[in-house]
Amino acid sequence: MKKILLPLLAGAVALSGCHHGAHKPKPDPAVATGVEREFMQRWVDQRVHDYLTQGKFTVEADAREQAVQDFYQQYPYTTLAQKAGHGAPEPK
Repeated sequence: MKKILLPLLAGAVALSGCHHGAHKPKPDPAVATGVEREFMQRWVDQRVHDYLTQGKFTVEADAREQAVQDFYQQYPYTTLAQKAGHGAPEPK
């Protein structure tokens, strides 16, 4: 019985499709940048709202400018901050 069961089990594993070399598609590098942009937009919008609610700024454009600077300072490791020249230098 064991002599029959082992080859049948090996055959089932071989035919299951797990080992046929099906490669996962490479992730799109633009996805990470898109996620960063979306995060930055939401973070800046919230910060602008907080500034206006607290009365620190009365003009939305001024609050947005400060919020963007705050984002770059808070998250210097993001690609967006590095492209803007506010981020930490990339490791060599």
